[in-house]
Amino acid sequence: MARVIFLLVAVVSVFQALAAPLHSRAVTSPQCSQFNVYASAAIDEARLSLGSINTGNDIGNARNILQAQLSLLDANTGVTEIADSLLTSAPPAPANASATVVAGLQAALASLNQIFFLADNTTKAAVAAANASMITALDNAQQAVAANCQTTLN
Repeated sequence: MARVIFLLVAVVSVFQALAAPLHSRAVTSPQCSQFNVYASAAIDEARLSLGSINTGNDIGNARNILQAQLSLLDANTGVTEIADSLLTSAPPAPANASATVVAGLQAALASLNQIFFLADNTTKAAVAAANASMITALDNAQQAVAANCQTTLN
């Protein structure tokens, strides 16, 4: 009798486990995923380039460099929201996540464009590399916005 009860409890447990609702995952199109990956990689490259600058050597441009770095962090927040929603079982990213990336990159580029004179060649190279990376990231983020890339529940 104990075996029958145990078997009955086991069968009921299996059916309850199978009947449990599946968690939805956020999805996006492959093209949108590609835009986000390229934008994220370019933002990381720009952050590394700007991070290598010693702002103490160029006090006159320190504010603009630091503002560009902060704006890159804002852009990275949008990328992180998108990535988190796709890689975890988090809810979909906000509809304006790609627009957040674009706004952060535009602000970072505007800050870099206000740099007036760089005497140090390594700083010039770092600013040029960051500028090129941000332009690449901005292009991809704008394409994501134009394609109306959003994460949705699957």
